[in-house]
Amino acid sequence: MTTHILVTGATGLLGCTLVPELEARGYIVTRHGFHSTAQVQADLCSYAETAVMLEQCRPDCIINLVGLTNVDTCELDPHSAYLLNVVTVQNLCCWIKRETSDCHLIQISTDQLYDTLGPHRETEVTIRNSYAFSKIAAEIAAASVNSSILRTNFFGRSRCTKRVSFSDWIYQSLHQQLPLQVFEDVLFSPLSSSTLCNMIELVVQQRPLGIFNLGSRDGLSKADFAYALAEELGLPRQTMRRIRLSDMTTLKAHRPKDMRMDSSQFEQHFGLQLPKLIDEIISIRSQYLESA
Repeated sequence: MTTHILVTGATGLLGCTLVPELEARGYIVTRHGFHSTAQVQADLCSYAETAVMLEQCRPDCIINLVGLTNVDTCELDPHSAYLLNVVTVQNLCCWIKRETSDCHLIQISTDQLYDTLGPHRETEVTIRNSYAFSKIAAEIAAASVNSSILRTNFFGRSRCTKRVSFSDWIYQSLHQQLPLQVFEDVLFSPLSSSTLCNMIELVVQQRPLGIFNLGSRDGLSKADFAYALAEELGLPRQTMRRIRLSDMTTLKAHRPKDMRMDSSQFEQHFGLQLPKLIDEIISIRSQYLESA
C-alpha cells in the first residue's frame, strides 16, 4: 500500500524541496500551507481546524515543517514562538492520541539546541534563546506519540520563491559583489537539502522512535563554509569579510557558537555514513552553476 504523507508547512524552504522528492518516489503527499500551491489550509494553532484537516486527510505519516524560525523574532515575540512552534505540535499530537492512530509524526527540530563544545550528542542540550526553548518544548510534545525527532540544519538552492537558504544568501551576495560578513567563530554541521530529503525518506520507511541528530560528519565555521562555497563556485571573494559573533551588535537573541552535532546514533540505526560537509558543498555546485 502506498504511504500517504501529510507535509505541514509544505510551502516553506524545506517543504518546497521535500515534497517533489517524495512525490517522485511514489508517495501520496498532501501539502499543507497558506500558499496557492497548498492542497489544504488550516491554522494549526487551532485544534478544531487541525482536527478537521486531519480527519479529511487521514495520513499514515505527518512531516511537520511548521514553525517560526527567525531567532530574533522569537526572542522579541516569545508568545508567537510558543504558538507556532509548540501549540501546533501539541494539536497534531492531540489528534493522533485521540484517534489512537498509528500515524507516525516526523518532527523537524534544530541544531540551535546546542551551545557548548561540540560535536554534541542528543543529550547535551543547552537552551540560550526563546527559539531554542520553543523547539525543545515542541520535542517534548512530539515525544508523547510515536515520533521521530530530527535535529538538523540544511543548505542548498531554494525552490521556495519567498525564502532563501544560507547558501543562496552567500551566492547572491558574492555574485552581485555585495558586502558580506561571515562568522569565523560560529560552527555548524548542516547537510545539503538533497541529502536531508533522502534521510527523511528513510525515516518515513523505518519509523524509528526518539531523537536523532542529523547533520554532516564533521562541520565548519560559517566563514569557512562561505569561503569553501565561493571557491567551489568560482565566485569573487573581495567583498567577503570574516567577523566574530561579538562584532554583530544588532542581534536581539543570543546565538550559539558551536552547533556541531554528533550524528552517530542516526548512522548506527540506519547502517550508513553521513557525508562530510565539504563533500556536501561540492554536491550542490551544479544547482548554482545551472542557474547562473
